[in-house]
Amino acid sequence: MEAHDLVIVGGGPVGLFAAAMAGLHGMTAAIVESLPQLGGQLTTLYPEKRIFDVAGFTSVTGADLAEALIAQALHYRPALRLGVTAETLRPLDDGGYVLVTSDGQLATRTVLVTAGLGAFTPRRLPAEGAERYEGAGVYYVPPGLREFRGKDVVVVGGGDTALDWAWEIAQHARRVYLVHRRPEFRAQSGSLDRIRQLANVHLKAPCELKAVQGGDTLTHAVLEHLEGGGAETLRAQAIVSGLGFHAQLGPLKEWGLTFQGSHAIAVDPATMATNLPGVYAAGDIAAYPGKVKLIATGFGEVGIAMGPIRAHVHPERKGALPHSTSLKAVADRPTV
Repeated sequence: MEAHDLVIVGGGPVGLFAAAMAGLHGMTAAIVESLPQLGGQLTTLYPEKRIFDVAGFTSVTGADLAEALIAQALHYRPALRLGVTAETLRPLDDGGYVLVTSDGQLATRTVLVTAGLGAFTPRRLPAEGAERYEGAGVYYVPPGLREFRGKDVVVVGGGDTALDWAWEIAQHARRVYLVHRRPEFRAQSGSLDRIRQLANVHLKAPCELKAVQGGDTLTHAVLEHLEGGGAETLRAQAIVSGLGFHAQLGPLKEWGLTFQGSHAIAVDPATMATNLPGVYAAGDIAAYPGKVKLIATGFGEVGIAMGPIRAHVHPERKGALPHSTSLKAVADRPTV
């Protein structure tokens, strides 16, 4: 089994930037991500939210920032393991590791944990028949928006995630029903005002999705009206959950890492090294005195970690990282 120079656990913004930095400095990398797509919270929770504190952008949506980071990372051809959970980290005699995942093993010389709040698992829709159509009409992470073109789509939830998805899907779907169990929405008022201006979006609140119906394909959604009672059956070819995700560190807690609190890995801020040799952490999961949880901070932590990671992989290259302007031969690799 050929070893990667670096395995990155987490495919969110910090992990993506780490893959790009590893490639820029001549190291092979692999990304292990529990979700079926890259981008982390930017794509799963806040695709339409605007971000104002990322260098180089007056403002940028989560989806657009994720798209740029994905393109930057894929330029260096990292190996991708999507929809895969990192389970066990086993040390090797040569100082490297074998990362055992839910889809096989990866040998690596170093590990960088950029798992944010942990692996995301969706909050399941408590509707009869929903499980039958998961991934084939019922979605917790929406597929490409073209999937909804010309369809009647039900979006469930009342927070920012649900309204973001309703807005995006409405640009392609024939009709969108936004279903929420309370009269008031938790999302930002501006998001709700924007949704109300769309002629093809219909608010169903307070209502609950009670059942999903169909044959070989999903055809209908059954709603229960919570004020006054009664049921309503809607024609629908897709249902998207905006109920959010549970974040859990899961097997990471068994690796022997030193934790600060229950959800953060203690690191040396000078190197981003954990207590395990050759294992580093960056982004929201990394903890040290004075830590500020921002995307920009995570990007900086990747820069700090990459020097020690490179020195671990290539001991002859100890010292500060060279400026990218001196790495033209690497930076000019053809784009995939």
